[in-house]
Amino acid sequence: MLSALTWFIIGLALMGLEVLAPGFVLFWFGLGALLTSGLMAIGVLSSEVAEWIFFLVSSLAFLLAWQFWFKKFFRRDVLEEDRDATVSGQVGVVSKAIGVDSPGEVELSVYLYGLKRWAAVAEENIPEGAKVRVVEARGVRLLVKRVEWRDNQA
Repeated sequence: MLSALTWFIIGLALMGLEVLAPGFVLFWFGLGALLTSGLMAIGVLSSEVAEWIFFLVSSLAFLLAWQFWFKKFFRRDVLEEDRDATVSGQVGVVSKAIGVDSPGEVELSVYLYGLKRWAAVAEENIPEGAKVRVVEARGVRLLVKRVEWRDNQA
């Protein structure tokens, strides 16, 4: 039979290991261990079998609640709406023509996200297929300028 302090340490260790493991799974097992520790401390769980069953059931319940209910409150469904200043200076290709008065679309290959299409504006008309460089992110759109041949050599 593990002590309440042991369960507490296991819970903190599992939550700490979440930093190293992707997926946000170990956190919920850590929370289950902390809850098990609390119930052991007040005397609700008195046998080793009850400890382990409660730990597994509560951890899986937290994990399932995260997967099917809590996650929707923390997730953003549209990644392309989040403009990132790190795309400034990147070269892309116009996938939908950009007009002075009408936005178009630009395809950029961004590290970790892959190829993405983003809304773009420019201070000049740029035809589809032209190479452009991102000047800055402006809200939900990228400000781009056409890349001249000499600018593309870098």
